[in-house]
Amino acid sequence: MGAAAVLRRQTIRPVMPLPLLLSLGPIPSMAQENPDYRVASIEVRPDSVELSVGQTARLEIVVLDEDGRPVEGALVLATSRGAEAKFNPTTNEVLAVAEGKTSVTARVRRPKPERTGFEDIRGEATIVVRAAPVTRLEIEDTPQSLYEGTRSRIAARAYAGDSPRGDARIVWRSSDSDVLEAGSGGRLTARSPGTSRVAVTAEGVSREFEVQVVPNPIRQLVIDPSRGSARAGDVVRFNARAHDGEGKAVAGVKIEWSWTGLSGQAYDAMWVESEGPVTGVVVPNDPGLYRITASVGSVSEDVELDVMPRGPRRQVRLVSHGVVPQGHATTDLWVFEGMDGRDYAYTGTYDSNLMYAWDVTDPESPAITDSVTFDGRRVNDVKINADRSLAVVTSENAATRRNGITVLDISEPAHPKRISHFTDGLTGGVHNTWIVRDLVYAIHYGTQAVHIIDISDPTTPKQVGRWNLPDDDRFLHDVTIEDGLAYLSYWNDGVVILDVGSGIQGGTPTAPAFVSQYRYAYRLGPEMYGNTHHAIRYGDYVFAGDEIFDCAECVNGPRGHVHVIDVSEVENPREVAWYRVPEAGVHNMWAEDDRLYIGYYQAGLRVLDISGELRGDLYRQGREIGWYMTEDADGTQPNKTDTWGAQPHKGKIFASDGSSGLWIVELEEPPSELVP
Repeated sequence: MGAAAVLRRQTIRPVMPLPLLLSLGPIPSMAQENPDYRVASIEVRPDSVELSVGQTARLEIVVLDEDGRPVEGALVLATSRGAEAKFNPTTNEVLAVAEGKTSVTARVRRPKPERTGFEDIRGEATIVVRAAPVTRLEIEDTPQSLYEGTRSRIAARAYAGDSPRGDARIVWRSSDSDVLEAGSGGRLTARSPGTSRVAVTAEGVSREFEVQVVPNPIRQLVIDPSRGSARAGDVVRFNARAHDGEGKAVAGVKIEWSWTGLSGQAYDAMWVESEGPVTGVVVPNDPGLYRITASVGSVSEDVELDVMPRGPRRQVRLVSHGVVPQGHATTDLWVFEGMDGRDYAYTGTYDSNLMYAWDVTDPESPAITDSVTFDGRRVNDVKINADRSLAVVTSENAATRRNGITVLDISEPAHPKRISHFTDGLTGGVHNTWIVRDLVYAIHYGTQAVHIIDISDPTTPKQVGRWNLPDDDRFLHDVTIEDGLAYLSYWNDGVVILDVGSGIQGGTPTAPAFVSQYRYAYRLGPEMYGNTHHAIRYGDYVFAGDEIFDCAECVNGPRGHVHVIDVSEVENPREVAWYRVPEAGVHNMWAEDDRLYIGYYQAGLRVLDISGELRGDLYRQGREIGWYMTEDADGTQPNKTDTWGAQPHKGKIFASDGSSGLWIVELEEPPSELVP
């Protein structure tokens, strides 16, 4: 277990009675008749629907008890799983969005009869979406002229209404192939001087444009720099200048860039693309010697690029392992220096109602100092304010359905004390929060909105703002805030960026304003997924992770990876890189000092180098610094790695694992002779 070598293992297990639990009041009994207790099954009718893109259908969700009688008042969460369809839980209508197969799932979280835990009762309908016919074509950057002997690729996209039809077959034809040849994928080859019309057609919809081929004056190309060196994963730019036979510069040139491996590299060892007409962007995945070629027609020039390894993976040393008592599954963590100068970690629990306080001043001997109980069978999120005087803890699945947030006094961090429990407008369950000064931004499952709570008087929190995307067909999961911008993880609606005081769109901390949105969907097996679960800003990038359960490939746990979104122009976000651990699913992340710390579920704790400019496949490029598998034979799920999240603190890395509690590790320094 662990990274390339585990140098030391120390497990800390309780050897004395636990501290007295700090209770938040009596737990209501089943006699109070929460109807969720009586749910035995759910039916979604009809259980199979076929639609074309743009069509809608109405579903019926029936909640039944063990005798087959309807249960009134049960709390049902109904969502569409994939990105092919959207489900409106207010009208029970499903809208077909993109071709493929997906499902609508209805769920009731039925509390277990005992004091802690719950189980999901589910019903499902299969949704098959057929493609709608193409209604329009969009063609980008059509050239008015091309030099003889040169090539150009033109992008064309087919749409059915406003929905992209990426599967549509697009046909390119030239009126005179002796002048201009038009090939598949928009490849134009200028053969001889003259004029030709190009027709672009998809399912009977056509567009045309005219191209003139003129004599090619270019006789020489010059590339700057004339030689390059880099590490795998570095982004290198080359610029080319074109000259005629007299050495004069030729304007209006579009350079083609290509590469050749000179030391036996694989076909995908390099990523090359054009950036503007004369700049080539080169991102090597693998070390080795490469030839980078610039060409215009028959005229070409090349330079060499020497690529070194990014650096050796670091050994990860186990410092200690803190076991949560009584087999409780662990959720979120927050590590901080308390007001008393000692170091602490607070961890939540997944299937019980507890938050644990750990003293981690000596990271080799973490010790539980106290616990707090809540009327919420899941403590999903723990956050600490900037001056380390208050903690905010979320509640979900409370027996009374009055979930909300709890504010704790942590002036004595070893023994947090309840100040208040705020539920107004938040009874549907709070999944995650973020604290900025005296404001708590709370993600509420009941409204799919971010609620803004003022805790300047922590004894009497009050709601002072709220924001959500329009319509009911949304699923909001998380929020983080950096420099006056909030980053909302809105599942199939992607990352939504709000101005909460940055000044970009006039938003304020209590009246957010929309800035931009980046939505993505990709195919995993037979279905399309968005599932934006968590997003965090660092430098010019937002790192967004998606969480996918119940997919055909999810045989050993969830799937999902990290999308790297360039927000240097925050109103125009674009995905530029990705980090994908094979056959695993990403969860929560933390970015600090050019490193991304990732809880990667069954792939363990991952530490990623995010220095410099990021492009392409970060996993392939060797940007992974180190990894550690947080698994324990005595965990709630023996020998299963289930890393939830990670946070660095004073040279150590703290990670929580759903099956096995709190882990503390550190990166070993590489041997000096291996440092690049």
